[in-house]
Amino acid sequence: MDALIVIDMQRDFVDPDGALYFAGAEKVVAPAIDVIKNSMERSEIVITTQDWHEANDEEFKMWPSHCIKNTPGAELIAPLRELLQNYPKYYPVYKTRYSAFYGTELDRILKNFSIDKVQVCGVVTHICVLFTVEELRNRNIKVEVYEKATASYDREFHEFALRMMKEVLGAEVIL
Repeated sequence: MDALIVIDMQRDFVDPDGALYFAGAEKVVAPAIDVIKNSMERSEIVITTQDWHEANDEEFKMWPSHCIKNTPGAELIAPLRELLQNYPKYYPVYKTRYSAFYGTELDRILKNFSIDKVQVCGVVTHICVLFTVEELRNRNIKVEVYEKATASYDREFHEFALRMMKEVLGAEVIL
């Protein structure tokens, strides 16, 4: 069975007034919506990840404060919330680290549905997308990464991460 993981499409990353917004993040919204709609039409599992931090999270020693749980910045962007709100095969995953597996129920969800292939989109390509894809591949799950539905604040890191996912991890990168 296939699933889609939409990584960190949250207001603090994608909305221009977000704490860690970067120019171009909003360009992945329309392609990500298309990918989600396609998965929903095929009645696939759709999983969203959300950065979900305590106000004093250790991560804020490296990054500005962002995605504080239960705040507007931690919310999924409105188009995703609206699209998924009544979808019966939708599963949110709240995470505190780069990998969507660390300290979450993601592994259990994938096992419960016997998921053997995952499509991935979202932000940030060389951080949370890359580390989640690495964990998927460590579990021998086939991965397709939608290049136009991923983005990074650094073009070189974005391209490097896509290359790593393809050439080192064996993911298929789809234009």
